[in-house]
Amino acid sequence: MLDVVPVGLQVWEATGGALTLRYANEEAKGQMLPSDAGWADTLLDACEAQQAATFELEAPGDEWWRAQITPLGAGSILAAYWNITAQKLHERSLRASERLNREILSGLQEGVVVADTEGRVVVANEAAAVIFGVPLDELTDRTLSAIPVDLLDDRGHLLPTEHLPLVRALRGEEVSDQVVRFVRRDGSLLWVEVHANPLHHDDGQLYGAVASYDDVTARVEQDRRTRHEADTDPLTGLANRRALERTLAAALGRAGARARSVGLLMLDLDGFKAINDTHGHAAGDEALREVARRLSRSVRERDLVARLGGDEFVVVLTDLGGRSGAVRDSLERIQDALAEPIPFAGANLSLGAAVGVATFPADGGNAADLLAHADRAMYAAKGARNGSLR
Repeated sequence: MLDVVPVGLQVWEATGGALTLRYANEEAKGQMLPSDAGWADTLLDACEAQQAATFELEAPGDEWWRAQITPLGAGSILAAYWNITAQKLHERSLRASERLNREILSGLQEGVVVADTEGRVVVANEAAAVIFGVPLDELTDRTLSAIPVDLLDDRGHLLPTEHLPLVRALRGEEVSDQVVRFVRRDGSLLWVEVHANPLHHDDGQLYGAVASYDDVTARVEQDRRTRHEADTDPLTGLANRRALERTLAAALGRAGARARSVGLLMLDLDGFKAINDTHGHAAGDEALREVARRLSRSVRERDLVARLGGDEFVVVLTDLGGRSGAVRDSLERIQDALAEPIPFAGANLSLGAAVGVATFPADGGNAADLLAHADRAMYAAKGARNGSLR
């Protein structure tokens, strides 16, 4: 019966320090079982010790065997052999694959993090540790919530845990090109582009998620500088016409939806040409910058001050509610601010302003109509030569 068992079987006996093979089944006879002197010594020791043991052995021809020793008494043992070459070759292949994956991960500039379904980080590379601002051993084998970094959205609001890209991927979502801001343990800030995908077994069962993290701080800051330059008057730092039109349209949209009003003041400076002619363009530039500062201080933080060009400025008073005197109050603050002389190189520069006013929705339902109404009112005030409100 033992000859048909698909396991190599041998019975060994030790007598007087000598090892004798008493039995071998057909499976054992047909295989290249371990036969070196070291293995013979192991069998002899097992016969004498009469203790069960299990060994893994390499045989000629790059074959591997698992040997299980069972004591039979009277100095005899049963040695059972299983060929585990396929298993060993598979393990060797896995180790080589894992080593290759580690080398690939370590060479990536992008951070890579893999989490299991419990939200615990099981794989991360050095680039991810750099982006997260922690040593690699503080990133792996931790839950995502335990990693000392906060993620903010593009408005600076803290992302709840359930909105983190990797957590979303663990719910089966695919996250692409999400740009978030990292606040790291040392207080430093990074803009990071994140891609995250769920991981599934062949049967569709979710077993984790992988996310890549790319430091895009330089790109985001350059984009912001470019947008700022495109929207900003270079002399005064105020919004330019492009930014004015966009902001005014958005303010009107919000006001229309909430039944609120918006005020628009268009100013043309009186006396600016005389300053340029008398004191030079440097004085004129400083006067424009000081007017910009005074206008900005005269309105609320949510209002907008813009320079159209030359000596023309616009103030957008947003979300005025129903108070009828809000526009006049703002105008009085502006006129008081501009009434103060501007010191320059030992001289006092004096300016006034003709101001035209338009309100939404009374004077127009869109940005173009309001600007046109305020422009006509400003020129009417300028013609009156008294800086009056029209």
